[in-house]
Amino acid sequence: MRLRPIALPAAAAVLVLGGLAAPAQAAPEDEGPFVGVMIPEQISVIAGKTKTVRAEVLNIGEETVKDVVVSFTNVDPAVQLTLPAGCDATSCQVGDLEANGSKTLSITVAVTGDQLVSGFDVSVGPYTSPVSVVRSAGGVDLELEPIKELKLKRGQSTALPITVHNTGSEPVDSVGLLVLGEKGLTAYGDYSNCLSLYELDEEIDQPGVICKFDEEFTPGSTFQVPAASPVKIGLDKDAGGPYTYLGAVLAVGVNDEDAALLAKKKTGKVLSLDAVSKASGITDGDGPEDINAEDNIAEFGVAVGKSSADSAAIGTTVTGAGGDRKTLEVGVRNLGPTTVIPISDDFEWFPSVRVSIPAGVKLSEVDENCMPVGGEEDFPKPGFVDGQDYLCVPELGLGVGETTTFAFTGTLTGDKSNPGSVVVDGGVQDGNAKNDKAAITVALTGAGGEGGGLPVTGAPTGWVALGGALLLLAGGVAAFVFRRRRIVTTL
Repeated sequence: MRLRPIALPAAAAVLVLGGLAAPAQAAPEDEGPFVGVMIPEQISVIAGKTKTVRAEVLNIGEETVKDVVVSFTNVDPAVQLTLPAGCDATSCQVGDLEANGSKTLSITVAVTGDQLVSGFDVSVGPYTSPVSVVRSAGGVDLELEPIKELKLKRGQSTALPITVHNTGSEPVDSVGLLVLGEKGLTAYGDYSNCLSLYELDEEIDQPGVICKFDEEFTPGSTFQVPAASPVKIGLDKDAGGPYTYLGAVLAVGVNDEDAALLAKKKTGKVLSLDAVSKASGITDGDGPEDINAEDNIAEFGVAVGKSSADSAAIGTTVTGAGGDRKTLEVGVRNLGPTTVIPISDDFEWFPSVRVSIPAGVKLSEVDENCMPVGGEEDFPKPGFVDGQDYLCVPELGLGVGETTTFAFTGTLTGDKSNPGSVVVDGGVQDGNAKNDKAAITVALTGAGGEGGGLPVTGAPTGWVALGGALLLLAGGVAAFVFRRRRIVTTL
């Protein structure tokens, strides 16, 4: 689940990836299970205080990994590192991790002396990565409590348990909480100080809600969204499965433009936070920006069982004479009754369309969402003309009744040729194989001439490279987060 992040902090977390029990020179299909540790690559610690960070140990393979050990070595003398109970001075015995399983280690860090930058190494198996520890003079350090995986049925919603801590040394008098969901999850917060992302920015095609709280967040204080007036997350009634949908809550800065939009909203009551604990000493004005951005996000998953989604191939007939330049459109349509999942949870499958262009069409342009298969190039590129066979990636999370098309442009040779084909792979959701294949035919007419081509309908969906599809990083959401999050590295 954590390998498909909705948004990554600007100061990215480091992934220490190790191949346990894998042969050193193994071919990809022979590789053994893999474990990784997700931990911030930089930790800012206020002088005289401690900072607790979470290291998530992940098994991203398909088999159980036994006897996992995470080691913490090369600890700088200026760093005081406290590992969880049950660990020894330099390592933690995590034990066995099931396929796609994870365990979290809470690590406490302090700095001693006046050294500005120090650090330590974290390793799993033969792989090691450094973590920097920066001594900070102080600042705001907001933290969100982790949110456990939620249990929802299609069409159901539930309150999100949102808890915010200010573990820093400075106060802040305004906090924005952003609730996001992958397509298939919808956030609900009908309050006067909350806006949907659609209201905030028409270009954001992402479910979500942002709320602004003008309250006193003193150092050491803890606040919660009250259970009596919650922000909710709901699973759409046509959400496809089997799939684990990702959601996230983020503590973000709210810029002046967004604040002005919120101020104009008059409907709904004001959502306030309940103070669980509140220290004294609030000062006037805005506090400094957050010194540790990685713990400003709490991700959660919503797993849903198998559903049906009938993916139907769309072929075409091209009519013209030799020498005509034609644009043909083929694609896939989701006949429902639920959405097509973007990718399998084990990363072994993603939706695809195999397009074979008839030999009677000499291609000159290929859709940017399609990549040559079996051509002359060793490293084929999306949108690159190379042969007649292409693998195309439709819009991920294709909704019920939605269609993704792919445009190919070329010149008719004038020679008769066998039909081409469009073959869709709808995965385990597609139980109707009868419409998985459609023909691409060329109907030749008389004398040649300049053909106008078939009109291309629909905007390009934007290429999702195969590696990117496996990670499923929602780019639009990442852009939103990077634009609005208040992230500063203390030097």
